[in-house]
Amino acid sequence: MTDLAAGATPRCTELELIIHERRLSPVFQPIVDLESGRILGYEGLIRGPSNSSLHSPVKLFSRAAECRLTLALDRACRRVTVERFTELQLPGRLFLNISPDSLLAPEHRRGETLAFVGLLGLSPERVVMELTETKPNAAYQALREATDHYRDDGFLIALDDLGEGFSNLRLWSELRPDFVKLDKHFVQNIHHDPLKEQFVRSLVDIARKSGAKLVAEGIESVAELRTLRRLGVQYGQGYLIARPSPVPALELQASIDGVAWQSGRARLGQRQQPVARDLLVEVAPLPADAPTEEAYRRFADDAALFAIPVLENDVPVGLLRRHHLLESFARPFNRELYGKKPRRVMMDKQP
Repeated sequence: MTDLAAGATPRCTELELIIHERRLSPVFQPIVDLESGRILGYEGLIRGPSNSSLHSPVKLFSRAAECRLTLALDRACRRVTVERFTELQLPGRLFLNISPDSLLAPEHRRGETLAFVGLLGLSPERVVMELTETKPNAAYQALREATDHYRDDGFLIALDDLGEGFSNLRLWSELRPDFVKLDKHFVQNIHHDPLKEQFVRSLVDIARKSGAKLVAEGIESVAELRTLRRLGVQYGQGYLIARPSPVPALELQASIDGVAWQSGRARLGQRQQPVARDLLVEVAPLPADAPTEEAYRRFADDAALFAIPVLENDVPVGLLRRHHLLESFARPFNRELYGKKPRRVMMDKQP
């Protein structure tokens, strides 16, 4: 155990014991080629003891930061993950998470990971050091030197959660990673959001010009997968494809929610182009004779709601548009003037 144990709080002592006794369980989530379905590799994720409040990785690393044990925890996680990866004889690459704080710590031991993976018979070319960012960090020169050391040893570099962190666009430019992982925020419901589409389209272009491979995280629906493929994103991971597992699949064989990979090529049903269903958004309609105030409240409560269909005798007769209604109500006295009038007054009758 570390020197901290003598004066440690019970919260820190619990974490020290977990690290010292290696009560850490790795799970692996496949990263696949979105065109062929072939497994590129696996991201190694960590879990604390199942009977502990530190089972969640978020709580585990939060406690480590609180107890100044981030480097010790990072090192232990990498070791158990590499050991389990080689024990399972998983194919492809292993994506290993490492924090910038660990890379820049004075006690960080250069060559330790290389020696360890070599001892287990794993080639460093199969290991991708995935740099996670959880707080602002402007030590670009130091990070570049640290990642260059890993590259010199044969490892590849990935930048995690692009779009979620504080400065990772700058990090992309500075570190020139081999892989860039797109934060799940920009993946979720991308087929309903033209701005997200444009953002990802731009990143695909930057990745192509920089020589990086783009990996979309958090894919949960066929529509998201279809859109990402159309935009040119090469790799992805998410619950639609496979959940993290202690013993993951070695290949993807079965059809998954209408996605089938056969003969080395992905098939989404029988269609390669987007279909109208991918753009469908279910919105509860409103009757034409009810006050417009109700529509205003729904728009105010839901920032993602952009239109509401209006029905009369169960037949669509118009569309209330967010921008038009909110702009109208923002003018002096218009809310009082139109709030109690029926919706047919404010709706677009020929959308």
